[in-house]
Amino acid sequence: MLSSSSGTEAGALIGEQAGPLTERPIMVSCPHWDLDGKTSLLEIDSWQSIRWLHFREGRSIRWISKEFGIARRTVSKYLKKPDSPKYSLSQARPKPVTGRWREEIEKILERDEVAPRKQRHTAKRIFERLIESGYEGSERSIRQLVAEIRNKPTTTASVPLVFEPGKDAQVDFGESYASLGGEEVKLHGFEMRMNFSRKKFVAFFRTTDKEAFLEGHVRAFEYFQGVVERVSYDNLGAAVAKVGKGKHREITKEFKELKGYYNFKTNFCKPGEDGAHEKGGVENGVGFARRNWMVPVPEFDTLDDLNAYLLEKCRADDARTVSGQSQSISDAWQKERELLLPLPAKPFDPAVQQTGMVDSYCTVAFKNNHYSVPPQYVGKVVTIRSYSNRIEIGTGVEKIAEHRRSYGRDQYILNPAHYLDLLERRPHAIPYARPLVQHEWPEGYWDFYQKMVASVGPSEAGRDFVRILRCHVKHGGGLVSKVLARVAEADTFNADMVIAAIDRERFRPVPSEPVDLSAHPELAACKVVMFPEPSAYTALKTGGNSNGYSLD
Repeated sequence: MLSSSSGTEAGALIGEQAGPLTERPIMVSCPHWDLDGKTSLLEIDSWQSIRWLHFREGRSIRWISKEFGIARRTVSKYLKKPDSPKYSLSQARPKPVTGRWREEIEKILERDEVAPRKQRHTAKRIFERLIESGYEGSERSIRQLVAEIRNKPTTTASVPLVFEPGKDAQVDFGESYASLGGEEVKLHGFEMRMNFSRKKFVAFFRTTDKEAFLEGHVRAFEYFQGVVERVSYDNLGAAVAKVGKGKHREITKEFKELKGYYNFKTNFCKPGEDGAHEKGGVENGVGFARRNWMVPVPEFDTLDDLNAYLLEKCRADDARTVSGQSQSISDAWQKERELLLPLPAKPFDPAVQQTGMVDSYCTVAFKNNHYSVPPQYVGKVVTIRSYSNRIEIGTGVEKIAEHRRSYGRDQYILNPAHYLDLLERRPHAIPYARPLVQHEWPEGYWDFYQKMVASVGPSEAGRDFVRILRCHVKHGGGLVSKVLARVAEADTFNADMVIAAIDRERFRPVPSEPVDLSAHPELAACKVVMFPEPSAYTALKTGGNSNGYSLD
């Protein structure tokens, strides 16, 4: 008979080898049943006893099966495999906390398949969204579940770095997508991060050209209200004209001017992936901003609205404590900000300057697009100062034109005011003039022009229309469109009537409001008498009242 003594005693008896086996009871512990109650697992002491009896004492499989009360096939399995018994679940264990959220996570990851590659949900971002929906479990459980669905590890290796306050910052660009005015566009996020405090500045631009690079620095330094001693970069084309041996770099003229203006040193990382590891902090920072502030793809009317939103996110991020740090970003920043170099009296002008020739269409070419100037500058060389959002054109002494910057290709950005003198001499060209046709005029302008053509013909109507457009340039579309509608109601389509009505609107007297004289009772008895005739004003000279008017 088998004893129900503990497995420890069984191991001791077998190990002692005391006497024939028939004279000693075989100590076997009871099998351990799994949580589902469907399969049993032999405990390790019993497994050890079976292998000892067979290999050391020569007991047969049949004998062991009978003595232990287990199937011969099971005995054979334990004898063939030297590994200890392990659970082999017939079905996955239930997950009461994360189980019901799996479907929601799968939907999020499925939608990520069509999202921009760098703006897909991380496990942390999914956890944050589930918390908003009522999830009460841990972040670790969500990370494991996301990794299980994606079939990849939950952690990656990194190297901790240490920095002194006020000494270092890092800069880089990162791609993201956003919906601006209903159109999804690719943008480039400029980030500068303080290495000690981890405080960051993020702003998005249309490109990574010199203009965006320079303006990003100006905005960042204004945001931090100071300048660090050194800034680290990779080999951005906007900063580096030529990469030399080791860490030697030949930087662009504009970047030299920026460095000298704000007085900071530069550190350039090695080319390639190794260089990215040298400033992994900001690379991760760009990813942090993209994953947490640009997922899902944000929707705004303009790029300025998006950047205002990101600036608020940067400020709110100050309350966060970065993993591995003992203080919040805000607390560390209080120590670092005092060590920054104060800003110059005025910000650096982040323009990139070049020259261009004005063509016969009164335009100058800049980066695959054309911008208009007044016609008197045709054939002359002008100076182009480009910013991230606008273009300024001048003679070197004065500015002659300014336009919003276009990032399209082969586009004509034309100011109609630059062509009015030409159109006044060529009125028949008005219906086909590109500066007028592509411009968005207030409602009613073209209808009024067509009525004038029907009334007086294209030549006179064209010249009159130019006069009306000059009023638009001078007084604005709000006033002119209102007057056009009023004149059209009178069935009069004439530029003289329009201009006269505009003048009446501009100089219409404003009704005076009653004046409260309760605080000045001495003025209550005063009366104002208007002289109906010019001769009555002689009383003012003589002091008399010959015409019956009193000066009292």
